[in-house]
Amino acid sequence: MERRRLLITALAGIVAVVLLGIVILMLGNGPLPLDTWWHDLMVAWRTDAGLAVAEALQLVGAGFWSVVIVTAVVGAYVFAGRPWSAATVVVAVLVSQTITGALKFSFARPRPEDSLSTDAMTAFPSGHTSMAATLAVVLALLIRAWLATILAVVWIVAMAWSRTYLAAHWLSDVIAGAVLGAAVALLTWTTLDSMERAAESPLLMLPKTPAPR
Repeated sequence: MERRRLLITALAGIVAVVLLGIVILMLGNGPLPLDTWWHDLMVAWRTDAGLAVAEALQLVGAGFWSVVIVTAVVGAYVFAGRPWSAATVVVAVLVSQTITGALKFSFARPRPEDSLSTDAMTAFPSGHTSMAATLAVVLALLIRAWLATILAVVWIVAMAWSRTYLAAHWLSDVIAGAVLGAAVALLTWTTLDSMERAAESPLLMLPKTPAPR
């Protein structure tokens, strides 16, 4: 029953992101009032130090360095003899980025006109944020420690902030990316954890061979 609730929660998160995208599209595909308020706030608060941090997060959050990070995490789990954990990370990242790319193409929401990001893709949802949320949440679920959960939240918030600080995305873009990434991570972890338990259970149920007399 608990796993069923987790699956429903994950699917609801994905559906919510799609519905948000549809609503934004129906309203003209531009910024919502909350998006405009947050965008103006971020621009007003810009400093050289803040831009440097945001640009560093942009660099780490996608492209070459994101591949390096995912490869390192997967390699660590394989080396530790945890192939199911490695598979969970790979599947979660691939599914998350596939859905993100499909939604970006489908909704084609323009970025803010004053965007400092050099990325060519459209705005909704934020790919950097969905990637950050996917990896952070799936690792928190695999590690199952309160510190991992706190670090996951901090990382997601930091990445979401950086995308709006650079005007690469509207606030609704990064919220959608965070929800999508977390939902896919939860869906993947729940599914593969169930598969791992099912694969191991027959071994646990084998009858014991009586010792020879």
